[in-house]
Amino acid sequence: MKHVRLNELDQEGGPVFSRLQRQTPWSAFDYWVLSPEEPFPVEGTGKACEQGYVFTGGPVELTVGQQQIASGAEPGFIVEPTGCAHKLKNLTDTSVKVLSVRVAMDVDSETQQGLQPKTGTFDEQALKWRDAIHGGCGQIATRHVLSPDDFRSDWTFLDHAILSAGGSVGYHYHDFLEESFVVLRGQGLMTIDDETFAVGPGSVTWQGIGQGHGIYNPGPEKLEFVRIAVKQADEEYTTIDLHDDLSARRPK
Repeated sequence: MKHVRLNELDQEGGPVFSRLQRQTPWSAFDYWVLSPEEPFPVEGTGKACEQGYVFTGGPVELTVGQQQIASGAEPGFIVEPTGCAHKLKNLTDTSVKVLSVRVAMDVDSETQQGLQPKTGTFDEQALKWRDAIHGGCGQIATRHVLSPDDFRSDWTFLDHAILSAGGSVGYHYHDFLEESFVVLRGQGLMTIDDETFAVGPGSVTWQGIGQGHGIYNPGPEKLEFVRIAVKQADEEYTTIDLHDDLSARRPK
């Protein structure tokens, strides 16, 4: 089972999942806590990549050379598309949890110069409600915050979603796609490879290629989460539904 809670990780920083064998260009998945007004330097990789950050609060400011860009005041993100050295600074008076995603690229790093960072928030008002997906139950509100056209690497999606009470993302798997769910709010039941376990704020899960997974919200509150997905290089990912809305599953 791949499930951690952020408050259980080393607050000084490190990998979210140790000894994780990835099959995509998702080359790093790290975590740390950014103290108020703390400038946090990030060394350049020396190679072309997209470096993204998901924040549990904000605003957080990114500085690249002479350029500064800040996320919004809510949980949000910044994607730095060149792999060069930069700094992050927490502009609030409370600590902010940071998830760092690095996706390698097989191009000359010089071709990345001049690209602009992308930033935004996970805004509930921007979501659109619809019937549950992948054979789930209830309703889900979703948005591709960033989609394939927004990336130059094999980073494929940065999604924001809210499940209604009694709603689920039905059991399914992906070929050629690795992903993680990050729970922002609410309580739920996640199933990966037929193992069901409780998740809540600060939960981070890992779903590898071909691993069945889905998430159910037993209620009574909404369940809000972020999805990060990276596809295998030179492959077209697919999604296969497994015809289980997960509403009957409980932890053993």
